Amino acid sequence: MKINCVVDNRAGLKSGLYAEHGFSLLVEGNDKKLLVDTGQTPTVLKHNLDLLGINTVDGVLLSHGHSDHTGGIPAIVDSINIQGDKTKFYMHPETLGLKYAILDGKKRYIGFPKSVDVETLNLDWVTENTRINGDMWIFNQVEDHSGFEPIPEYLKVKENGKCLPDKFKDELNLVVKTDNGLVLISGCAHRGIVNILYSVSEYFQDDIYGVVGGSHLMDAPQQRIQKTVESFKKLNPEIIALGHCTGFDALCLFKREFGEKFIPLESGAEILI
Repeated sequence: MKINCVVDNRAGLKSGLYAEHGFSLLVEGNDKKLLVDTGQTPTVLKHNLDLLGINTVDGVLLSHGHSDHTGGIPAIVDSINIQGDKTKFYMHPETLGLKYAILDGKKRYIGFPKSVDVETLNLDWVTENTRINGDMWIFNQVEDHSGFEPIPEYLKVKENGKCLPDKFKDELNLVVKTDNGLVLISGCAHRGIVNILYSVSEYFQDDIYGVVGGSHLMDAPQQRIQKTVESFKKLNPEIIALGHCTGFDALCLFKREFGEKFIPLESGAEILI
C-alpha cells in the first residue's frame, strides 16, 4: 500500500507543491485508488494533483463536513471525472450539515461548500462501519476509551435554527487491514485520536500498525498531548505520520518520543506500508 499526502498545512520548499490549511491523501492498495478528503480549495488541490500526476481515482472519502476537507471537491469534478463512470463519493448524510466555528462571539461558516451541487455527485451514503474493497473499511463507531478527548466547544452545527455542539456523527475514518496489523487514516479525529484507535483495535480484534492523518491536537493543553503520546506508546504502532490539525507542539513531542517511527506530514510526503 502507498499513501501520498496531496495537501497539508506544510509543503517542502523545493517540491513545487502548494500548502494550505487543508488535508487530502491518496491511498493506493487492493487495486483501488481512494482519495481521502480534498483540501480547502480547488486551486491547491488541482495544482498538487497535476504535479503529482494523479488523474484518476476510484473514490473519494470525505472524513467530515468541514471546508478544509471538502472545499476542493470542484477540482475532482472538473479534473478527474472525465471518463465514463463518475468517481464515487463516500460520505455520511450529516456531512452536509451547517457547521460553524463560534469564537469570541463571532460565528463563521466552516461547512460543506455551498457552491457544490450535491446531486451531481455519485454519492454512497455511509452510516456504519462499511467494507468498501478487499481490506479497506470505512469506520465510524467510536467510543470514549480515553476520557481526556472532549470535542472543542467552539465547533457547532446548526439544527432547527439553533447552533448546537457538533458531535461529529459524520466523522468517517479509513481502516486498512494489512499482514502487519491495522492502518488507520484519520481526517481530523475530532472524536479523539486515541478513542478512534482503541475503537478500531477493539472492533477488528487486531493491533494498530500505522496511524496517518490529523489528530486535532493543535489547541490541546500540554497535558492532553502528553497523555496522547503515552497512549500511542501503549498501542506501539510502527508508523506514525501526523499533520494538518496536529499542531506544532504535538508534532515536536511525537518526533522526540518516537524518532524514526514518526513522519511529519506535508504536501508530497509518500508513505509505503
